[in-house]
Amino acid sequence: MYDLEGVLGPSVTEFVDRHVRSLLTWDILVFFHRNPEAVLDLDGLASRLGRRIEELEPEVEALCDGRILSKAGGLVRYRPSAETRQTVAQFVESCKDRGRRLALIAIVLHKINPQQPMRP
Repeated sequence: MYDLEGVLGPSVTEFVDRHVRSLLTWDILVFFHRNPEAVLDLDGLASRLGRRIEELEPEVEALCDGRILSKAGGLVRYRPSAETRQTVAQFVESCKDRGRRLALIAIVLHKINPQQPMRP
């Protein structure tokens, strides 16, 4: 069995398990981490990420439910707690390392298709 928690650390593993539903969620998190002051409507966010609004809506809603983003008046903002902000930073930093990035991809793909066994 591949020790993903050992590769990523418990806080990143738990964060991904709890909040990163898809590769699109991943993109949204990285975007807002890199642009923490951004305030966009869904159309603007879709344009920045090269995605359709229909794809973004459920992911943004889930991140709002997880208290990472907030949405008011049709505008989306990055509003995590200080602790969550630090975990998002660790997640984004993990994405820079090839081995950790592959482990993260394995976790997310397994969430999308749980019948598929996880491999290193």
